[in-house]
Amino acid sequence: MYGYRIGLGVGTAVTTFLIAGAATIELLGAGEAPGIGIVGVFVGLVVGLLAGVGVGVYAPRVSGRAVRALVAYATFGIAFVVIAGARYVNVPGADGVFVFPVHVGVSVVIAVSVALLADRGGPRNGS
Repeated sequence: MYGYRIGLGVGTAVTTFLIAGAATIELLGAGEAPGIGIVGVFVGLVVGLLAGVGVGVYAPRVSGRAVRALVAYATFGIAFVVIAGARYVNVPGADGVFVFPVHVGVSVVIAVSVALLADRGGPRNGS
């Protein structure tokens, strides 16, 4: 049970880090000052850490559709980072296939697929 909470917390932290960091950089204007990227990373780290800890603590209290939404949200960030990692380490063909719109689209498809399958792997009665 703790693995589920930790997984959701880490996934939520990663997704929130990506979204908050990117939003901060966009809102502050990335091209105007060289330190804006550092501010975006710092804001993303703080907000991501808070979100991850919050989800880790309160994950057992949510159920139903909220769990699916939380699983999809957490999975999106992990999928996004894994695809970015594949592009970064120069996996053959990854740069040509995973242009940014495809990168985001594949991450969304993976997140929705995992969320729809999340109920199937739960604990069984009597085990």
